[in-house]
Amino acid sequence: MESETHESIIDVRIIVQSLDIAQMVSKAVSNVQLERDYNIVVSSIIPTTELSIVKKVAKGADIILIGSYGRDENYNILYNELKTDFNNVGLFDYNNMIIEDESIDFDLAQKEILNSIIRSTLSYSLNLINIHTLENKLMKVTHNYNNLLDDYNQVLKENEVFERENKELLEDIDEIKSDFSAFKLRYEDIYSRDILEIFNLNDLWLELFHQDLNDEERVVIATNKFKPDDILVGQGYIAAESKQKAVEWLNIVRTALIFVDDNEDDLKRELDSDSETRPPEVRDDYDIPNTFENFWE
Repeated sequence: MESETHESIIDVRIIVQSLDIAQMVSKAVSNVQLERDYNIVVSSIIPTTELSIVKKVAKGADIILIGSYGRDENYNILYNELKTDFNNVGLFDYNNMIIEDESIDFDLAQKEILNSIIRSTLSYSLNLINIHTLENKLMKVTHNYNNLLDDYNQVLKENEVFERENKELLEDIDEIKSDFSAFKLRYEDIYSRDILEIFNLNDLWLELFHQDLNDEERVVIATNKFKPDDILVGQGYIAAESKQKAVEWLNIVRTALIFVDDNEDDLKRELDSDSETRPPEVRDDYDIPNTFENFWE
């Protein structure tokens, strides 16, 4: 308890212009039980207005009283030099202790000193309240700042990860661009090439004519003989620019085969009569090269 009482004592220092006034103030202060009644101690009475001395002696005081005839130039100079955010500077007004014959009345001086101290103490207490409020706000701001700083550091770490991933993505993009350029270069003339579609010959024949293809070799021979543009037949497949082109050619071939089958006897007789006057001819029509050998390459 004694420790708490000691810590709460308010330190007051009084600046006066002469030694006579200092003695009077000292006597007046001793007659007032400031520490007992108000927890206030007048630790120094400074009988000078020399700025360097005043600043040195008044440093660290809670309350500084400046003795002066009102808020004159001397008071203003000292006030501006001594006032800080952590003290209170008040006026000890000589005018309030002078009587009609312009002498100083001791009782008035004692009263003025007490009133000046109390006024300044109240102002100092209000200032302390403001300081504590500001300290609380500062603590909250500091707390928020520390939280924001933690968030900022976390963002920096995440940003490092993002930058690393972004670098990897850029490298992947460059690789993809390179592959695409190579692909584009390889196939840039794709639209100028003759590209054929491949169809299963037996399936297409069955779809068109509703019957199985029993003599694929004759279709191959006919195709190789007539050599239609962009039509290839072999190995069970037909290649054409489109399905429609393949259908048109198979219709032609089937019509020709029907015609040959229907006139087979007449053709035989004609061939027999020709054989009497013409030497036999070796036919290599059925020796069909493998047209599709390298088709997929």
